[in-house]
Amino acid sequence: MIFTVILLVIASFGHQAKAQNPTTEPKPNNSLVQIQPTREQILNACVQNRAEILPNPFSDVPSNHWAYKAVLTMYYCGAYREATPPSLIKELLESESIDRPTRI
Repeated sequence: MIFTVILLVIASFGHQAKAQNPTTEPKPNNSLVQIQPTREQILNACVQNRAEILPNPFSDVPSNHWAYKAVLTMYYCGAYREATPPSLIKELLESESIDRPTRI
């Protein structure tokens, strides 16, 4: 039995797995380039309950996923069911950065 294990270990040295070449640069893919929406676009989409028209920031949630609209609504608008609170509207209009509305 020990002989078999040793033989298998020695045989595996000759067949190493091929790793990706770390010096290879990834090729740009235009479909991955996303444009950041403006404050007004986010505000309009949230007020109209249409966050799905905004760019998808998640590569693992395709547009045909059953939770697509809910995921984008949570990301852009927060956890408010089909209603954007006046405080969020004011925050979006007055904020200088567009990263994401913050919640306390």
